Amino acid sequence: MNQSSQIRTQPWGHYDDIVVGSSFTGFGRSVTDAEITMMTAMTTGFHQPLHADAEWIEKHTEFKGILLPGPIIVAYAIGLLSATLVYSGITIAFLGLDKVRSKAPVYGGDTIRPTATVQSKKRTSNPARGIVELAIVVHNQEGAEVQSFLYTLMVRA
Repeated sequence: MNQSSQIRTQPWGHYDDIVVGSSFTGFGRSVTDAEITMMTAMTTGFHQPLHADAEWIEKHTEFKGILLPGPIIVAYAIGLLSATLVYSGITIAFLGLDKVRSKAPVYGGDTIRPTATVQSKKRTSNPARGIVELAIVVHNQEGAEVQSFLYTLMVRA
């Protein structure tokens, strides 16, 4: 998906602005080999050869190179969606991640772009708060789905 075909909604000013089934697309991010090295150092300490050893990958897997760690894809996706400012003005708290699924590798040079779809919303026992569940799908530059997960936020209602 290119920048001009992205769909973004206006920032949510109130709980009633959130429409179940609506979607918005985050910004894209091109991943560098240097980022993969840095994130691997911070997360796996180079103990996982999928994220550190090109020769091992070539010999033991079907992958074409060193992979970006999956949890970093989640972090990037959340950041790229947050940068749209769609939900930032009414978010009270991050509540959780569920059903994280990696579907394809992300290599240095790939560009990832997340799309969020409002899967559900409900008010809490406190009428000033609501819970919103976003279904996030991350695609690469070729349109392949690389990861999906559910992202739950508490928002002002």
